[in-house]
Order: sequence, then C-alpha cells, then structure tokens
Amino acid sequence: MSPTFVRIHPPDVIGKYAPDSVIGAVGSGVAAAASAAPKAGGGGPIRKDTGSKLGNHAAWGHLDGAPNWRVDLDENPGVLLINVKSYFNATWFLLLSVLYEVCATIFSAKNIKISNDRLGLTRSAILLILFIVIHAVGNLHVFKGPDDFNGYGYFYVRLYWTGFGLPANIVEEYILLSVLLHVFVGLKRTWDMKLALVQTQGINVLNLAISGLMLLTFMTIHLFQFRFGDTDQFGPYYIRPPPYLINFWGISSLNLFWTSDASVEKVGVRDIYALEFQIFKNPLWSLFYIFSVFIFMYHACIGWKKVTPVLGIPRGHIWRVELIGYGIMIVMGLVYISFPLYVMATKPFAGYETTIQIPGREE
Repeated sequence: MSPTFVRIHPPDVIGKYAPDSVIGAVGSGVAAAASAAPKAGGGGPIRKDTGSKLGNHAAWGHLDGAPNWRVDLDENPGVLLINVKSYFNATWFLLLSVLYEVCATIFSAKNIKISNDRLGLTRSAILLILFIVIHAVGNLHVFKGPDDFNGYGYFYVRLYWTGFGLPANIVEEYILLSVLLHVFVGLKRTWDMKLALVQTQGINVLNLAISGLMLLTFMTIHLFQFRFGDTDQFGPYYIRPPPYLINFWGISSLNLFWTSDASVEKVGVRDIYALEFQIFKNPLWSLFYIFSVFIFMYHACIGWKKVTPVLGIPRGHIWRVELIGYGIMIVMGLVYISFPLYVMATKPFAGYETTIQIPGREE
C-alpha cells in the first residue's frame, strides 16, 4: 500500500472489505503470504510502496526486467482523445515481429515433416500478408496504363535467372512454398484438432478452414487466368525496359519499369494489361473476383486475431496491433476491389509504343 492510501484509509480496510486481495510479500513464498494474512480485529501488516515497476512489467508481459522503452506504461492521452504514442509503439512492435517472422518463414519452421505445429502456419501467413501488400501496390500500375503495367510484369520476368532454371523467379518460388506450407499445416490442424470440436462448438470452428479452401480455389483460378493466361492472342506488347531493372530517371513520375529513351532497344512482352481488361470486362468474372476479395478480408481478419498473441507483441499492445492488422486487411481488400471496378468503368489506354487490341471488342 502506498503512503497516500495509508493516510486516507483506516488500517483494517483491507482485511474488512478486500481480504482476498492480500497476496503476501513479494518473493517470500507461502510463509510470507500466511504472515501477511489479515488478523481478527485489524488489518494485515502495512507494506511500504518501494516504487518497483515489477507489477507493471508483469501486466505488460515483461517479467525479465525489460528496458522501459519496450513498455508503454503511460495510458494518459494528454490533450488528445487517442493515445497516439501507444499506436506508434504498437506499429513499431508489429514491424519488428513481421520482419522476424518473414526472415524465419519456412526453413526455421518445424513443419517440413508436416505436423500440426502452428509455427509454420503463423510464419507463412505473415509472409503471405506481406506479399499481398506488395502485390497490391504493384498492381496499382494498371491505373497508369499499359506501359507501366506491362513493364511491371516484365520486371519479374527479368528476374527468372534467380529461379534455378524454372520459368519463375526466386520470390515466386518462395511464395509458392509458403502457400503450400500454409495450406498443408492448416489442413493438418483442422483434421487433428478442429473436426472434433464441431459437435460441441458448432460449425463456426471451421470458419478459417472453409474460407481458406475457398481462397485456395480462387487462387488456383486466378493463377490460370493471369499468371498462365493466354496473351499470345494480343501479340507482343513493345516497351523499352530500363537497363538496370528500375528506371531511376522516372522515379519522380512513377515510370519505374519502362523508358522513352530511343537508344534503349524495344522488347516484346506479355500484354497483361489487355488480358486484365478482357477478363474484368466480363461482369461474372469481376463479381467472382470481388466476392473472393471479401472472403480474403474475412479469412485474414479472423486469422489475424489468432496470430497476434504469438508474435511477441507486448501484452498491452496486442489489441492495438489487432486493430492495425484489421485496417491493413480492409484497405488491401478495397485496393484489390478497385481493379475490376476500374476496368468495368473505363476503356484501356493507348501505350507509348503500342496501341493495345482486345479481340472481339472495339475500344
């Protein structure tokens, strides 16, 4: 009890009104607890507040004497209605956790033998979320026209030399391994743990598994439509790719993957811009894509709530990290939904070197 508490309360207030709150002297075990128990006719021995922050560290999940910068002890928002500092700290902890989980995604996990250990499920999920964010940002090039979007696609083709002889780059191969790890471990955990709970807890325990299988179906169709889609029908689209992968002179205008420099040789690339317009001009495919994005947001949000407690986030920041994660999933979902909506509402742009042609349509 603090000196202030002692001054304004009678000595037997604890024993009379809150006897269960007496735990005992810290570090003294059962004997200390017994000696500190309230006695008849009076309160227990009064312990002076030493100012120790051990209790605060315990509340925040740090019993190891963690430095104070790791723990946000000030919950007073000051002149603001929201404690902005706490959200900055929560974001920082989230970035550190994501960086660690991505670096330790596959080969440090125990699931190479495909057990139901959740470590591989968690780490593959973090990597896939990072990929989804990067992929969404990359796909924003569709708004800048065929040169940017087709140049963005050709950028990954130029990295095929990293793919160990396969028609893919090392990033795509690593993402594929992460997807397989996520699917197999998720199915293993569902088979071993979730199916037995259906009778007692209802079908809701399978929400992640069902939505995950729906996303796997969508992803398979999506890959065949775009990654392996037929662009030969459009013929090659000609761009001048920058010599060093990125057009550094075009950074200010966001022309990152092509150049208008006539001294650079033109290259025929896959016309994925025309392919996107061909597919999303079909209302059924657009609705299927938008529906699948909503399934992704649902799957990602309920999965995120399960992931955050095991990321090493300080306990008091977990709910903030959950909110940040929900925001990321929703924003990413809206970004992906914007692509088919944009295609359905507009006509394709003419390119700098090549005017796109969509068979069967007059644009």
